Amino acid sequence: MPDNWASYDTVFIGYPIWWGIAAWPVDAFVKANDFSGKQVVTFATAASSPLGNSGRLLAEMAGGKGSWQDGTCFTGSLSDAKVKDWFKSLKLSN
Repeated sequence: MPDNWASYDTVFIGYPIWWGIAAWPVDAFVKANDFSGKQVVTFATAASSPLGNSGRLLAEMAGGKGSWQDGTCFTGSLSDAKVKDWFKSLKLSN
């Protein structure tokens, strides 16, 4: 479990897409942590693959704990402005 896990209300989980799903090491992280009461936003990187169902599959691995929100899949070249615009577009509770 990450340090101070209980103090986080919002968790971002980023991962590369491997064959249409989140990279397998991310599965172990999700299964090992309790996301109850947390808002979780997923995002991924890929050469050309979409986010697909990877966020939903991770939420299922978490046992339905937490409020999971699909983020985006960043493909190709990435700029700071693109990441900032995506972050501003999220519906995060404070």
